[in-house]
Amino acid sequence: MVRRGLLVRQRVDSYGGATTIDALGPGGAVPLSEGGEVSAGGYAADDALICLCPRRTLRTAIESAAPTASDVISLHASTLERVERMAEARGRSTALARVASLLCALADTLSPPRQLDLIPGTLQQRDLASLVAMRHESVCRALGTLEERQALQRGDDGIRIIDRSLLESA
Repeated sequence: MVRRGLLVRQRVDSYGGATTIDALGPGGAVPLSEGGEVSAGGYAADDALICLCPRRTLRTAIESAAPTASDVISLHASTLERVERMAEARGRSTALARVASLLCALADTLSPPRQLDLIPGTLQQRDLASLVAMRHESVCRALGTLEERQALQRGDDGIRIIDRSLLESA
């Protein structure tokens, strides 16, 4: 569970190829892989504080119907929602639609249960690009177009969503 900061999660295949699959902030949770042919990895986009729960402890909590078990299951459900929203953004037909959809997904799911109006600046354009399988230059152009349309505003602190409906219709 992320207590502070932002994490970008990747899956790495046996040949070393990394695919970015998730980004999560405070309040988000993610299962960690135990290895195998495909493993999960990633990096902190800024200073992060993470709480770990060993599988045995989690298993015991679930078997005893402890209140924390339902909390962990809810966190896993929100993880699935976030990953599905990012996959949906990757499937959009244009670069502009991909970036707009990703920003909406991040605003809704980066720090559950809060909806953000500012995507933190520590999540850089290269991070956004890897989440939607695009070059960072294409993300930069799409952000510029969305800024010209006054759907968002870029600043040192991040990307502020100004008009959500414009993003959703891109």
